[in-house]
Amino acid sequence: MSKRENQKHKLFRLLEILMRQTDEEHGLSINEIISRLDKYGISSERKSIYSDFLTLEELGFPVSHLPTRPPRYKLDYKIFEIAELKMLVDAVQSSKFITAKKSKEIIDKLAIFAGEHGKLELSRQVYVEDKLKTDNKSSIYSIDAIHNAINKKTKLTFKYFDYNYKKEKLFHKDGNLYTAYPCALIWDDEKYYLVAYDEDAERIKNFRVDKMQEVTSTDSLYPSVSEVESFEPSQYSKKIFGMYGGTEQLVTIECREKLAGVMIDRFGTDIRFIKTDFGFRFTLRVMVSPTFFAWILGFGADIRILSPLTLREELLAHVSLITENYSN
Repeated sequence: MSKRENQKHKLFRLLEILMRQTDEEHGLSINEIISRLDKYGISSERKSIYSDFLTLEELGFPVSHLPTRPPRYKLDYKIFEIAELKMLVDAVQSSKFITAKKSKEIIDKLAIFAGEHGKLELSRQVYVEDKLKTDNKSSIYSIDAIHNAINKKTKLTFKYFDYNYKKEKLFHKDGNLYTAYPCALIWDDEKYYLVAYDEDAERIKNFRVDKMQEVTSTDSLYPSVSEVESFEPSQYSKKIFGMYGGTEQLVTIECREKLAGVMIDRFGTDIRFIKTDFGFRFTLRVMVSPTFFAWILGFGADIRILSPLTLREELLAHVSLITENYSN
């Protein structure tokens, strides 16, 4: 590439140099900037650099200098603060949903925004056992396909699997494709779940994204389905426990007063508490499932189901089955 063509890239290269090599404590002298531009085959003069600084400021990238002799110039604009990058690195590194290899690739890309002097600060170790990281390399790309299907209101096809005791993948439906109408993506217990209307089962179901393969957003618009059109992610996440599907019921629960904060964290502030001698009670719709019972039992004697009576009986039968497992 000729020097004339290289000159067209001068402003971009100058911004790149300042972004990568300067921060609040580190700057570059004019001579150092000229030297770095020269490595890209771009010739510069001191006067033209000052003019470029003014242009960068007009474009929203202000440049200032440190109180040194000679003055050392730095970029006063950062896409991410170091504190924000540390938070993002921690989130990526600790995510069970992202493979160890992909986590490293993402963190390496984030490090670009820290600059040469900030990279070391991103060398953080959030402990996550390797066995807890997913081995499904396609998971992160499945998310993109799911979002496309949700935005375009098109059908989604995929294969779904689980594991046997040999740690082998066993595909549901004999490996045949699921066809579903995606409603939402929900993040729960450090995992992504697709909530979708299963065309064959004719009902809303949950699918763990890291157990989905060959996820494809089709060009086929899905027909009018009341369950999909009336779906509200925020309401759904309050009703369901552990993303385990079940029968929706209107349930009244009574708790000791010390659990008020726990219930607000779980169901939000809109829920109506009524004072009782036991503590307080409230009524809401929940998806009744084994994980709901496990949630109730986790609070021991500080919580109880008041109604419906049939649900109280179901819980007692559930506890009885658990007891039988330990009777021998």
